[in-house]
Amino acid sequence: MNEFERRLTAKQAVKIAAFRDRRIAHDAFQGALTKIANFHQSGRHAARPGILTMVGETGAGKTSIIEDYCKLHNKEGKFKKVLFIIVPENCTVKNLAASMLMALGDLSSVKGTRQDMELRIKDYIDRTGVEMLIFDEFQHLTNRGSAKRQYDAADWLKTQVEILRKPIVFAGLPEVHNIFAVNPQLETRRNGKIGILPFDVETDESRKSVFLFFHMLNKHLPLPKPELSALNDPKAIKYVVTENKGLLGYMMRTVHHAAEMALIEGEDTLHFRHLHSAVQELGGVEFEVGQATIRPGRRSSLTGQSRGKDIYRDIL
Repeated sequence: MNEFERRLTAKQAVKIAAFRDRRIAHDAFQGALTKIANFHQSGRHAARPGILTMVGETGAGKTSIIEDYCKLHNKEGKFKKVLFIIVPENCTVKNLAASMLMALGDLSSVKGTRQDMELRIKDYIDRTGVEMLIFDEFQHLTNRGSAKRQYDAADWLKTQVEILRKPIVFAGLPEVHNIFAVNPQLETRRNGKIGILPFDVETDESRKSVFLFFHMLNKHLPLPKPELSALNDPKAIKYVVTENKGLLGYMMRTVHHAAEMALIEGEDTLHFRHLHSAVQELGGVEFEVGQATIRPGRRSSLTGQSRGKDIYRDIL
């Protein structure tokens, strides 16, 4: 098949798009949603609701959890009950205030003094009935700039927690915890922690959870015979998990690309060669995961490439 023939038909494009948009609720996903919901509901009635943190490695699924929670609670055409703010890189206090105003719909979000912006934030939140605030990419407050800038940001947030009196979620990489070390007073406002762990196939219990996830994912495979799919094969699943170091976003990227390959080739099902080709084309996860705040302990000393070759030989 030449390059000009390797195109999705309109029907295939619709199928693969629906497959990419499909969200599979696994144990960690459901557990995080439940903890956020409990924090949200109790915080609505508390005099000082405080802070909840949710941390995980890149691709662990944090943003998907936030998006689903916001979708559940925010109705189209109405004021948002859950405000979703993405913390910009190289963030200053004024940048952060502007991001909050932008999320609130302020068309002049970057204008005004810091004090003026703070007053507008409080006014908008009270008048529109915001019940909870969620900050994503929160590590941007801690991994750039001087110690003084980090302290100022932490101190400003501590003040906003007191002024707004709304439950607030800080989500991001494990470096999120650093902001609490910079300003210990902020730690006293933290009422809970959520850690989104990578998928693991090292124990019987974790393997069962991983296999169940892929079983559910396989049901939505956009191919005629999902019952014959490689996603039913424990060795193929282990290969996908291992090459992507258990990170959900990267594993899904592999499966989505493999499914697209199978569709283009006109296959009835997903074969291991599609998964292997997807990993080779996209690359596995090369950066180190499993820091102490997320996943203690060491992984195998084998490189991703050699692990993949061993599993590939076993399957073939």
